[in-house]
Amino acid sequence: MTGKTLFLEQVNEIISSTTNPKVKELVRLRQSPRRRRDLGLFVTDGISEAEALLRAGRKVREIYFCESFEGSTEGSEFLESAKEGGCLVIKLGAEAFAKASYKNNSDGVLALAESWALDLSSAPRAPRLTLVLDEIEKPGNLGAILRTAEAFGVSNIFLSEPILDFFNPNVVRSSRGLMASLQVNAGSKVEVHSWLEEEGLRLVGTSAKTSKPYWDLQLSEGIAFVMGSEKEGLGEFWKGRIREWACIPMVGHASSLNLNASTACLLAEFNRSVR
Repeated sequence: MTGKTLFLEQVNEIISSTTNPKVKELVRLRQSPRRRRDLGLFVTDGISEAEALLRAGRKVREIYFCESFEGSTEGSEFLESAKEGGCLVIKLGAEAFAKASYKNNSDGVLALAESWALDLSSAPRAPRLTLVLDEIEKPGNLGAILRTAEAFGVSNIFLSEPILDFFNPNVVRSSRGLMASLQVNAGSKVEVHSWLEEEGLRLVGTSAKTSKPYWDLQLSEGIAFVMGSEKEGLGEFWKGRIREWACIPMVGHASSLNLNASTACLLAEFNRSVR
């Protein structure tokens, strides 16, 4: 595909023009899920995100940086390490970098990385702790949940019929690049449920209609927390297949919690119970 070869050309001097083909392609990849799928590429913004990708062993093709980043000690060390790792390192002028960046306060580095497959065939068996996110639709929420899941040591994360692109810039940004180091797989509701059944996992969902608080669940390894969408919660498919439910008691006026907050409650309780 001709689009992929665009990024393989060596650049020997600074790119200053905002209409440079490379800059325009970075913008297209930032804005278009279809472009990301067609090229199998996505863009990250920030040194922590780029470092997370490299640390996780993901394929980073190119590093773009602005002049101010190069002048810092952290920046020069990172760029040297990226070069040694086989990345093509390209300098952008201030206007060109601002055009390509999607952060208002970027620290001055972009990474062009290859996406990876999320199909269920790569999911590792015998997970200690599994998280299922059904029909998740907000990239920022997913990124925040991935960061939470990494902190609490989740083994597998399944996206059941997600209504978003996993390589959306907001997923990368909200997860601080940690999405690269997590075991995330996606499939239909039927496919995900079949996988869970084959593993014999204990399925637990949350509902305001039950009086059992989540701290009374008697948690153990081999459990899968199934979380519904931000808008609709868990639909009939999962309601008919989950046998164990718990609520997250609240004493304030809020009727529900943000999906990331709800997930954090369950994962923290799992780690407290299973030591």
